[in-house]
Amino acid sequence: MSENLIRTMSGQITARIREKILTGVYPPGSALLQDVIAAEFGVSKIPVREALVQLRAEGLVDVFAHRGFQVRPLSSREVDEVFRLRSQIEPAAVAEGARRAQQEDHDATRLAFGNLNDALAAGELYESGDLNRAFHIALIVPRLQPVTAEILSRLHTLSQRYVRMHLLPPGRVKRATQEHTHLYEAWISGNTDEAIRLTHSHIETTRDDLAQLLQSPK
Repeated sequence: MSENLIRTMSGQITARIREKILTGVYPPGSALLQDVIAAEFGVSKIPVREALVQLRAEGLVDVFAHRGFQVRPLSSREVDEVFRLRSQIEPAAVAEGARRAQQEDHDATRLAFGNLNDALAAGELYESGDLNRAFHIALIVPRLQPVTAEILSRLHTLSQRYVRMHLLPPGRVKRATQEHTHLYEAWISGNTDEAIRLTHSHIETTRDDLAQLLQSPK
């Protein structure tokens, strides 16, 4: 098997494993056995191992001596760190996106906003994590802030596993939709001060909700 083919296959396997982790098909703390995954996807162990190493670099997978790879557990400590970093970076980046966005950026963000709302309205919570990430990243206009987009993409990838948990309690989908709507309206109108305030509030409220959920008795 050529090196290029292995790399291409590894990228595909990485995407498939990532999706299964983010949607909970591979639950937090579960073992990721290379032989089992290779058989599941009908590939050799080589691209599977490369995929797991990449996902470890993304923060979705842990590796332990004598135990191998496993899905990284959910934790209140991770929530606090990830959302604290988002709160420090994202509001200003969203405001900068609102200030500099052109028509093409408005169109892309409008589409991301609509896709997220449609999924939430249909109760497709498994899809909501990825769509939520796409909406929030669109607000910063990645083509204008590529380094910031890369950093926030990593943080949102780590956030995705918690999004569905956050949306499960009654009334949470409605509230999230309202918060996204107000944020989108401030952003599309170029109201940077309001975009900063709403982004910060949205991140902090979500973090507080998740901290409470993770500390609740199971």
